[in-house]
Amino acid sequence: MNRKRTNRFVAILNIVSIAAFYLFAFSAKYLMSSIMTGGEDGGRSAYNSFIIDTLLRNIQIILPLMYSGIGAINIFCAIQNKKNKKICFWQLVFGIYYFWTGIGIIISLTDIDEDIIEWINKILFGIVPIILAIINLILIKKHRPKVIQVISYIAVIILSVLGLLEIIGTYWQIIAVLMQLIYIHFQDKNIEESKSRKIVNIIIYYILQSILAIGFIAMVLLALLITKVNEETWKNGLSQLYNNISSMQGVTSTEICVPVEKKYKYGFISENGKEKIPCEYDRVSYFNEIEVNSSKYFVALAMKDNKFYILSKSNDVLQIDSSLEKYIKNIYENFNESTIKNMNKNGDYRLAYLFSFEFFFQAFNAPAEIKTSQQTIETNNETNKISLNERNSKYYYTGQNYSMLIEPIYDGSEEENDYYDNYNGNSYYYDEEEDMYHVSSYETKYKVTISKPNEEPQTSVVFLSGIDEDDSTLETYTNGYIAFKSEDSTRNGWIDLNGNQTTLPSKYEVKDIKNDKVILQISDTDENEEYDENKKYELNFMVIDLRGNILLQTTALDIYDNLYLVKNEKKKMVLMDKDLNVISNEYDKIITTNQIDIWANFSSYY
Repeated sequence: MNRKRTNRFVAILNIVSIAAFYLFAFSAKYLMSSIMTGGEDGGRSAYNSFIIDTLLRNIQIILPLMYSGIGAINIFCAIQNKKNKKICFWQLVFGIYYFWTGIGIIISLTDIDEDIIEWINKILFGIVPIILAIINLILIKKHRPKVIQVISYIAVIILSVLGLLEIIGTYWQIIAVLMQLIYIHFQDKNIEESKSRKIVNIIIYYILQSILAIGFIAMVLLALLITKVNEETWKNGLSQLYNNISSMQGVTSTEICVPVEKKYKYGFISENGKEKIPCEYDRVSYFNEIEVNSSKYFVALAMKDNKFYILSKSNDVLQIDSSLEKYIKNIYENFNESTIKNMNKNGDYRLAYLFSFEFFFQAFNAPAEIKTSQQTIETNNETNKISLNERNSKYYYTGQNYSMLIEPIYDGSEEENDYYDNYNGNSYYYDEEEDMYHVSSYETKYKVTISKPNEEPQTSVVFLSGIDEDDSTLETYTNGYIAFKSEDSTRNGWIDLNGNQTTLPSKYEVKDIKNDKVILQISDTDENEEYDENKKYELNFMVIDLRGNILLQTTALDIYDNLYLVKNEKKKMVLMDKDLNVISNEYDKIITTNQIDIWANFSSYY
């Protein structure tokens, strides 16, 4: 059996370990503010701090080692205290809790089903404490229990039940340590202890647990201190830098400038296609709106010849130097390669370079809490809707030149809807044999009757993708035309403002109709063909007038309010106005938004 001082020391170190756990838990978000990203070798700080980097990179080793080590020590100590069953019980439950927590972290990194781990946690941290507490409540009735004993077991039961209901965490461990201290206080002062056991106690309790608990909490505190000191230096440097922004030319210009790239050098053009800054920088971010001393400025982050600059729209620069230069170089050197590798697997998306630099710019301002708002070309993504009148599950629309009656058709196929669920506006069905969800192709058919003055009503059965029965609205294209698909799904089309229907083969998907132009995406691939990540896929787009004349064909197209972004026959990107006149020079990339390089197929890979 241990001496009283040994048990007390173990209990105190248990408190230290709990404090270390909660200190790290509550400070993790603060520590993570110093981290830009993580690579295969773990997270790294913006400061290249040995203490912070050691903590972050090895946290998956440190935590399970500390937890399982402390758990094993408490279990070992409980065995030595088997004659003092009160101390033994509380050391045992605390030891099991921490030992499994440490092992559980390691198990969570494996492929074991998470549900299995969750149920083990519920049993060990919820059900077992309840059973043990009830058993002890029954046993202590024979020995005139103290009030604190009864309260402690009842508290464990209540906290365990709340933990099972996922209302709170497993806070009963704090009671376990508290009861250890209470029982140790009443333990006999002089208990015989052999010389060999003293040596074991010294090695196990004093040295090992000091390293596990005190060493960890000291590392966390030191990392927090280093973080705080460095961020104060960072904030002061940012304040000095931004105090000089007002003297730069072009920083108050609200004109939208779009990043462009030519031969891996970056510059900017305006919305009207005019080159504002030549392609001379190695990296740039988007232009961002920032607020400094209640004034708004528009700047970008740029790099040239391994030097970093704040850039205005008139190409005036403010060099980043001193401690700020050290921090931003650390960010760039630590994370640029891994970010580019993750985003640019095919070696083709210039977006990866621009997006990572935009991320650097936002992270660069984070310590001083300077908000950045990215400037991009306005996209044509506003939803146009017409209101419908609903009576008896039928929908009515009255336009200037025609009226329309819309009647849902329920032909029995909706029975399949029992398997459907809605998530983020998409419809899914569950396949029991495959044990997985699939995107639903289920759509409701509608009987549409169009009535025009002095003409017979025309009736057809179609699919209306834009209808919303819940709020009685119908989405339209930009110019107010209504999209529909034929009953046999072989043709797509639209209903114009006069109630006339026009259809095209289903391989032509109508993306939008605006400015008397129809924008089509053409599909000529086999739907049953398996996707090959090594194969080059190209989309095909076409712009036609309302008579069907082809105005433009391209493999990449994006639509804005009064602009088109196009890949021309030379595989170069240009801006066109609403009349499809080229208004910009040719560039390898015109990166209007974060997603455009990938999703609009401006890379040669889809």
